[in-house]
Amino acid sequence: MARDVPASCGGLVTRPIVFCTDYGLRDEFVGVCHGVMLKIAPDASVIDLSHAVPRQDVMRGALVLSRAAPYLPDDAVYCAVVDPGVGSERRAVAIRAGTGALLVGPDNGLLSLAWAVLGGAEDAFEISSPGIVLHPMSNTFHGRDVFAPAAAHLAIGTPLETIGPPLDPGRLTVLEVPGPMVAPGAIGARVIGVDGFGNVQLNVTREHLIDAGIEGTVGVAGSRVPLVETFTDLPVHGLGVIVDSQGFVALVVNKGSAAEVLHLGEGSTVVLE
Repeated sequence: MARDVPASCGGLVTRPIVFCTDYGLRDEFVGVCHGVMLKIAPDASVIDLSHAVPRQDVMRGALVLSRAAPYLPDDAVYCAVVDPGVGSERRAVAIRAGTGALLVGPDNGLLSLAWAVLGGAEDAFEISSPGIVLHPMSNTFHGRDVFAPAAAHLAIGTPLETIGPPLDPGRLTVLEVPGPMVAPGAIGARVIGVDGFGNVQLNVTREHLIDAGIEGTVGVAGSRVPLVETFTDLPVHGLGVIVDSQGFVALVVNKGSAAEVLHLGEGSTVVLE
């Protein structure tokens, strides 16, 4: 069945689209969404931030977006899809952040850490306009039928107010990164991310280490390991602790995987001493 994809309109500067999903690259999903976007906004630059967010891991997707946001174009339209509730009563939303960036995605908290970095959610609308979403609309692929076309329309200057009815930004779903338990000489931490190199990111900052009085070396998993500035401060295959590029404390192995060495994954708990 032919799908109704609205034609593009010209005359305005096209915003870049930042695209982030848990789709992976094995199937056609990412490519199809690109196609939908470019039919509507043929001049748009699409930045594929990541399509390797762990399946249905909304928190991980939210962290990916928030960490990247300071380095992305100020006028970007964020199109994010990590959507375990697709087809349910959860809302599809479009948001104007304080910086002027626009964010499109499910109202499940996925966008919330990013809009916090981008000056807060100033305006919000439910994506429901028949002129925006594709028809017929699938119950299982809102990335194609709802979010990609909405992002593309916003990229070419379609007013946010025409996307659908307004929503109260204060009633949007918000996620919070859980904080560590800090005591003199010890921190109860949680793994909030494991990257492709096996570096284990914790919900701990340098300030938490200072507050706990931990410096020089860190006790972890029954051993004391150095707190270092670079990977090369460690011997090859040596375990250490570093403050990473996002400002979080991470457990690392020089030319190896801390996740494998310590048998840790996202959500695991760790005590630093």
